[in-house]
Amino acid sequence: MGKLGQRVISYSIVPLVMTISACSAIYQRVVATSRQPGEQIATTPDKVWQELNCAKRERPFVQVERMEVLPEMIKPGGRVNYRLVYVLCPLKPSEVLKTRLVRNMLFKGERVAGNVKDSFELKPGRWIVDSFFTLPPESPFGVYALEVSFEIPHGQPHKQVRSFVVSDAFYLSGH
Repeated sequence: MGKLGQRVISYSIVPLVMTISACSAIYQRVVATSRQPGEQIATTPDKVWQELNCAKRERPFVQVERMEVLPEMIKPGGRVNYRLVYVLCPLKPSEVLKTRLVRNMLFKGERVAGNVKDSFELKPGRWIVDSFFTLPPESPFGVYALEVSFEIPHGQPHKQVRSFVVSDAFYLSGH
């Protein structure tokens, strides 16, 4: 392939990558907008008990399966959704564990916002928890991190960290 062919390919790739990025940002925004704050059960305790072989585990067993932050790129003043998915195999059937949930937003390694919920309940089964926050309109551009952590009594601390970018790029419409 000659230099002309390489240029044509390289010039074609840049718009394609920009289009894919724009579509991804729009898709993420649509998904985040469709979510509602609160919690919902994804898998019943009985099914989780079998799936994770809870009878043979040290209980209570808690596992954070994933945390998402959407959209991953947003304008200052935009709304961000974070979704936490966890499973709980309790010591006793239908037992609820109370924990302290700590949420911190970091910018350049410094805490810029956060809150604590002292009586967050972990319930048996697989649960999806959606929360939202709105960035101040004067938020500086850059990479932010959302840190969510909790600790069950006599257990290991659980911490999840996800990043997102605050930008004014043309394809981001985080308002």
